[in-house]
Amino acid sequence: MAVPADKTKTILHVIDALNIGGAQELLALMAEKTPKSAYHSLVCVLQPDTTILSRIESRGVPVFCLNRFRPSIISPADLFSYFFNNVKEVVSICRRYRVDVVHCHLSDADFVGVLAARLYRSGRVVSTLHYPEFLPERKSGDIRNFLRIAATWMIYHLADAVIAVSDDVAKKLRSVFCLNPDRIKTVVNGIDVEKIHNAQPGSGLWASVGAMPGQRVVASVGRLMPPKGHRYLIEALPYLSRQFGNLKMLLAGDGDLKYALEQLSLNLHVQGVISFLGSRNDIPDILAISEVFVLPSLSEGTSLALLEAMAASKPIVATDIPGNRDILKHQHNCLLVPPGSPEKLAEAIAFLLNHPRIAAAYAKNAYLDVLRQFNIDHTISQLMAIWG
Repeated sequence: MAVPADKTKTILHVIDALNIGGAQELLALMAEKTPKSAYHSLVCVLQPDTTILSRIESRGVPVFCLNRFRPSIISPADLFSYFFNNVKEVVSICRRYRVDVVHCHLSDADFVGVLAARLYRSGRVVSTLHYPEFLPERKSGDIRNFLRIAATWMIYHLADAVIAVSDDVAKKLRSVFCLNPDRIKTVVNGIDVEKIHNAQPGSGLWASVGAMPGQRVVASVGRLMPPKGHRYLIEALPYLSRQFGNLKMLLAGDGDLKYALEQLSLNLHVQGVISFLGSRNDIPDILAISEVFVLPSLSEGTSLALLEAMAASKPIVATDIPGNRDILKHQHNCLLVPPGSPEKLAEAIAFLLNHPRIAAAYAKNAYLDVLRQFNIDHTISQLMAIWG
């Protein structure tokens, strides 16, 4: 990958926020793994949440924080000011550092970064659609959905390439935004497999997650948002806790549904079985003490949490949906169950807990599969071909 120093290009990644999430994790890995002999990487974050900022800066990648809260569309003047000032500052960064490539991540960054890149006349403009659900949770006839699709159609047609993280996401780009197939590039997410596989959790981890050695620990990682399907996992707990008196469910992640999910656990009398861990930066350690990993999502692109569980050599229960089927194979490295079914989730989790030899075989296959197909170095090579 090495190129002469005088051929080094500058790439600016633009992202909405640096909270803990799949897109942010991928960006942090890009900052760490992109060869500095080929690209000088910069990051611009629009909003004030900068939880993982120090992780990116520790890799020698400068981060520009614009620190603007996003106004609601019901305040159009404030929203226009938010986008106008962000675009102006991104153009200024591009000029100051002679940026060659602008790569946008998430919806606000798409609008800001693509427009700024075109005003600056950047050599290459790229956007990544990280999730198959690109519209907020609204009623189907909401005028805001039409406006979002129309605006996104314009932005994507201004980009040189739009990256889909799965075949399902690529299909939606073609059908919803009518993009030329040549403009769509499918690049499946990758992770640092060996770093996760070799995690060594400290002795204090058990107490920090509200569990004890000897408990049957099941873990799930993801934003607490409707598409992630956590309510069905919680609804599976009464059945599981009757079978396994020492069960502990670790739910890592934060989001809009946290309070509602906590209330659901109270209503089902399983609050003692589940630990809501919030956002964590020690996911490999949490996976290391878990027996089974569960992904109950209703929709997915390419789940980094799922790839991390595979790298940690964990048997997996996941929903039988397009994004997961691109990665997993039923009764090879996982058990796939219908989405939205607490009963099937509970049945599959119980099977793996009761059949350790089968679970161990699935776990081994999962590790070998992720090592072969989803290593971050392969992802970076594909991205570099797109960046040019």
